[in-house]
Amino acid sequence: MSDLHKLVKGVIEDIRNHQGHPPFPRDEDDHFPRTIGAGDGRQIHVSRKVDELITDFAYKMMKHETSLESRFSAKDLTHMVRKAFGPALVKIDLDQDADQNAALVLSDVEESVAKDIDWTLKNGKLEYAFGCTLFSYEDIAPFDIGPVCFEPRRIWLDRKASDGRWVSVGPDGRIKRFPEKIADGPISKVTHRRITQLWQGKKLKKRKASSDAHDEKFILEAIGDCQYVCSISVPGFGVDAGRHKAMISARLALATVSLLWETPSEALKGISLLADRKHQYGTTLSFTPDGLMLANRSGSKRLHAPWVNKDKLEESINRFSDCFAISGEAIKAYLDPVDGSERPVLMNAIAHALLWFFEGCREMVDQISIVKFAAAMEVLTGRISKKGSQKAIRSLIESCFGISESKVITRDGKTMKEVVEHIYKMGRTRMIHGENEALGNDWSIERASAEKLARYSLVIYMGRVSENPSFDNPKQLFQQDGG
Repeated sequence: MSDLHKLVKGVIEDIRNHQGHPPFPRDEDDHFPRTIGAGDGRQIHVSRKVDELITDFAYKMMKHETSLESRFSAKDLTHMVRKAFGPALVKIDLDQDADQNAALVLSDVEESVAKDIDWTLKNGKLEYAFGCTLFSYEDIAPFDIGPVCFEPRRIWLDRKASDGRWVSVGPDGRIKRFPEKIADGPISKVTHRRITQLWQGKKLKKRKASSDAHDEKFILEAIGDCQYVCSISVPGFGVDAGRHKAMISARLALATVSLLWETPSEALKGISLLADRKHQYGTTLSFTPDGLMLANRSGSKRLHAPWVNKDKLEESINRFSDCFAISGEAIKAYLDPVDGSERPVLMNAIAHALLWFFEGCREMVDQISIVKFAAAMEVLTGRISKKGSQKAIRSLIESCFGISESKVITRDGKTMKEVVEHIYKMGRTRMIHGENEALGNDWSIERASAEKLARYSLVIYMGRVSENPSFDNPKQLFQQDGG
């Protein structure tokens, strides 16, 4: 008897044991009674135990089919399994043999879930859209970083109002698909006109309740006061997994954009998705022993990256086109590990490094930021040195910057080796292991050094990857200069 069969049998036996009893009382943490849909409008009341058995079923199914983990989250699969159990359970006679019933239900559930998975993989492609802040200008031309597109919001609105629509949602919420185009785009002409007027500063009359009015509300909530929209095209994923992958992809792309500035962390104070915007500012109060209150404001409310002359900004975007292209390939490989790139090793390293770099820039605690910047550099090395990660990072910097370990690189006379050792050993390793005796010291200078080294390493590294399209091994990149 398989594990899945045992779980199904447990579900059936629990439901049979409670047959004829009143609906299960709600637990303290339940907002509604526990139910699963029967597929015909009816609901089956179930216990907490049945809910847990269904969740265990989904987990074991995912672990058995490991290929599912890159496309579906545990939440996605649990939703599909719950949806499949109801129709399967109403088909059986609970008074019949439990093992026979379990075999029938298991077969139906597996068939239903397999169909849902197959449909999602083949037809589940989605384009996610997030309001985002970028530049101090509102009319920088659209540009792509792989599957991620940045557009001024007016251009995005025009595009989505003309993309075409072959589907409608009825009053009952059911989706109906048509063989011919039924509308210019998913955003209606009325909604397009009203949102355009609102963005021009005009006041709008309240709309009557309708699905189109709801769409307008959701668009305004998602884009907010942002002047740009970040769109991400993802292949077939479960709903939860797709949203998560899109968010990570957007952050990787934002990290890439921030590389245009000498201090990316400053740029990322103004560059963000509306969906996860966290203004790094606030007012703090302090009081002196003799009763004086002091106020201090920190951070900035800036809703865009630091100002740059428009011509220079557009020139920088063009100059970083190779970097954007490589980052885009890495994001594509992240979304599709199998077919996203022909050089998965390097792309995986770049995606990891960009994510560590993004988190390092956004981190509030200097020491933890250093840990993340060190990790960004470390993953780029592919551990090219057998003597450890610190040596590998020094080799990375030496290869990228063309400077030796003994070269003095700071105004106070520290060599490159000493700087890396301080960042990696004192800042990174001891912080991770809780052995940093200088935890309370000021680490802002070391943080700035780590950020600068990580930024230049990323830019130069991606430049080399661009120049060597046949390479898929970090060692090959370093061998170019005899590293």
